[in-house]
Amino acid sequence: MCYPGLNFRSLLKNLVLLAITLPVLFSCGSGSIRNNEKPIARAYSKYLYKSEVQGLIPEGTTPEDSVRLVKSYIELWLKKKAVVNKAEFNLTEAQKNIESLLDEYRTSLLTYEYEKQMVEQKLDTVLSDSEIQTYYFQYKQDFLLQDPIVKGVYFRILRSSSRLREFRDLAHSSGDLAYSRLVDMGAQVAEYTDSFEENWLSFPLLMQKMPGTVQDPKLFLQRYKYLEAEDDRYFHFARIIDYMLPGMTAPLEFVNQEIRDVLLNKRKMDFLKQLEESIYNEAVIQNDVEVYEK
Repeated sequence: MCYPGLNFRSLLKNLVLLAITLPVLFSCGSGSIRNNEKPIARAYSKYLYKSEVQGLIPEGTTPEDSVRLVKSYIELWLKKKAVVNKAEFNLTEAQKNIESLLDEYRTSLLTYEYEKQMVEQKLDTVLSDSEIQTYYFQYKQDFLLQDPIVKGVYFRILRSSSRLREFRDLAHSSGDLAYSRLVDMGAQVAEYTDSFEENWLSFPLLMQKMPGTVQDPKLFLQRYKYLEAEDDRYFHFARIIDYMLPGMTAPLEFVNQEIRDVLLNKRKMDFLKQLEESIYNEAVIQNDVEVYEK
């Protein structure tokens, strides 16, 4: 589908040389015939010129690869024009009227970018502990646990460890002193340790670390203070020192980040509403917007 009378390979080689020596940005190639330049391809009434693909070839590309890149670009350009032509022919006038859609998209994009910039520059993102506590106690009924949460420590130990037997014996001991010794030994022999003694951890997240499943987490936590499992390589052990069950009100420290996100989002919405009102009022004062009487 090249323009009649052109030597395609020769033209491509010339195009390569021109692209390397005079690199510029290329356009979409949708113009009509030009008096001072011969096209290198045609699709219906649209023509593609070598000046429009001069920036296509990266510096240092071999002549062979350059020819291949240009040829691929021309083929892609022709295919796109063919599809657009088919769409123009088959779609109704209403379907082809995309100006309003483009305008709406442009409006949304500009608004989003401007609001994003203003939020980054102007929005105060500092929340006090008092604000978070006030929201928590006001809406405690919204923070009921869906899954159990636990406090404790988790160890993953190689089954080949020479101290595994010693660790397992200590793991089944009770009392504060035994627990303290267990933590110390785990720090020495475990390949991986996760301590959640101070921060609540979702029980399903803990179970993701271990092979196997617990069929009834509520009953399990009420009966046992530890869980253990093995796979081909590791011995997994978790000691539970505290737990809360589904239906209970989540402790503040467990939902702290969730509340922060809610409050910041509300503050952001209020900020954007005020920004919109401010811009509108400024436009009214400056007589940049008005409503005409019917």
